[in-house]
Amino acid sequence: GDTEITGTRVHFVPDPEIFSVTTYSYDTLKHRLRELAFLNHGITIVLNDERGEELRSEQFHFEGGISSFVEHLNRKKEKINPEPIYFNGTKDDTVVEIALQYNDSYQENIYSFVNNINTEEGGTHLDGFKASLTKIINDYGKQNRILKESEKLSGDDVREGLTAIISVKLHDPQFEGQTKTKLGNSEMRKIVSD
Repeated sequence: GDTEITGTRVHFVPDPEIFSVTTYSYDTLKHRLRELAFLNHGITIVLNDERGEELRSEQFHFEGGISSFVEHLNRKKEKINPEPIYFNGTKDDTVVEIALQYNDSYQENIYSFVNNINTEEGGTHLDGFKASLTKIINDYGKQNRILKESEKLSGDDVREGLTAIISVKLHDPQFEGQTKTKLGNSEMRKIVSD
């Protein structure tokens, strides 16, 4: 009917002739929808589970976008820099967003996305980020005489305790393999690095 409300409502019913399992996992949907809300700042996603007698409902909305994502991932950790560092850039039709924050752990947690798809195996966009971060920190160390001229930090050293989200949006992503877990567009290395 007529309404002043805007938005999109999506309905999907799995066909049992195609899918062997047609029961939805609330937790799987919750995880993915929260992730989408982080990756697309400002949107609101509502998950309602009307199965059974008790209604379960959650709403996901993150004005901070991927910065909020980093805060969420680091919520139980001691942060080195209190607020995530966020920056973005656009080249032609390609959008790059990066948020990062260091914590006192020894583990690196970097998640990369292309058009909201989690590229678990990384790819050229992740390579560009890692190379640039290592270079920037080494350059800073030398310029400020923290590092001697002959000293150089490795990429592993630079990423220790780092939590980061790299999200790129581009028109024609070239993935390696059917599962879309690794980006292959060679130009993305330089675009993200810049």
